[in-house]
Amino acid sequence: MKEFFPRRGLPNVIHKLENGETVTIVYFGGSNTRSKGYRVMTAEWLRGQYPNADIHTVNAGIDGTGSDLGCARLETDVLSHQPDLVFVEFVGNDGGVPESKARIEGIVRQIRKRSRFTDILFVYTVKERDLTSFQSGKYQKGALMQEEVADYYGIPSIHLGVAVCQLVSDGKLIFTSEPAVSIPGAIIFTHDSIHPTIPEGHQIYTDTITRSFEKIRELRDHVGKVEQHLPQEPLILANPWEYATMLPLDIFTHFSSGWTYMTPDDFPLVREYDWLFPGLWRAVDPGETITVEFEGTHIGLFDIGGPDSGRLKVTVDGGEPFLIDRFTPYNDHNRNQYVFLPELSNGKHTVRFEIDHEKTDKRAVFEASGNARSMEHVRQHPAWYDQTVIQLGKLLLVQPPL
Repeated sequence: MKEFFPRRGLPNVIHKLENGETVTIVYFGGSNTRSKGYRVMTAEWLRGQYPNADIHTVNAGIDGTGSDLGCARLETDVLSHQPDLVFVEFVGNDGGVPESKARIEGIVRQIRKRSRFTDILFVYTVKERDLTSFQSGKYQKGALMQEEVADYYGIPSIHLGVAVCQLVSDGKLIFTSEPAVSIPGAIIFTHDSIHPTIPEGHQIYTDTITRSFEKIRELRDHVGKVEQHLPQEPLILANPWEYATMLPLDIFTHFSSGWTYMTPDDFPLVREYDWLFPGLWRAVDPGETITVEFEGTHIGLFDIGGPDSGRLKVTVDGGEPFLIDRFTPYNDHNRNQYVFLPELSNGKHTVRFEIDHEKTDKRAVFEASGNARSMEHVRQHPAWYDQTVIQLGKLLLVQPPL
């Protein structure tokens, strides 16, 4: 299996690096990007290769997030930095859902519309569940979908799982093992089947990326700056995701009286998440509402969930209400999370969110996921879970032209 597909390469960022110019690299993805792994290691390698260049890096990784939120936060977290190169890493969190291809294309088109001279690199991480496919010669489903986008736009891509799988086959790597276990002569790649160990696991990712970068450099024809490809028609017809955005909630939203805007000075939780949100809109009582009037195809909420989270009763354009639970199987602690409602016809919509009076059986949620530790946490702290709190950070919209 090939680990690297060069396509049109990275001509512009390499040109600037070789000329000793200032270069900005944004690492855009999920938890594997946010961690101090391949992101930090590849930047150090580049600084060693190009000591005369002034290399700035931006950590735009957010744990547990996919390309749908990526489309919405692209302007704030990526494009505002005027990058020369954007690493895109979303295969793991997208999980191979069919919509992933459209969302990845939305990211590419937003970047290319902003600057035709910004280079893009797709990197595909690997989970233990992907090993069987790799060993039978098949890339994971999500990577195959992104490869269609990469082919259409000429974007180089790196399959980080190829080297990992080869090391497993050679008996030199144990994919997952308990933290306290060491095995002579073998690398422990993860402790949880998903996140590579630091430095050992992420060093494999880094080595794969750097040797691919060397190949890109060798293939370059030294023509200087290159205007990257942006077809007028998207690969996915009528793809709305290049029009995704992330906005402050109060632009389109009417709040009932029970909502309070909390700032880092007001509330410890906001201080903990001030790298994501300048403040949080917080309500604790059932019956409190927000109403959003907007034009577009998608609406979502970027929020903080935890043991105290409630659920929302949603009404779209006066239709039949349905529930979205802001308590998840992972909420035995506070964590950033988000949700998009199902796609709507492109046009004007009114969406009403109401904190539901009925409470989720949170112990049952943990029990269904087999999480004994979290079930014990409910038993120890029942008052934390017996609440209906909603804490909202940003509004997510997709607004293609009418």
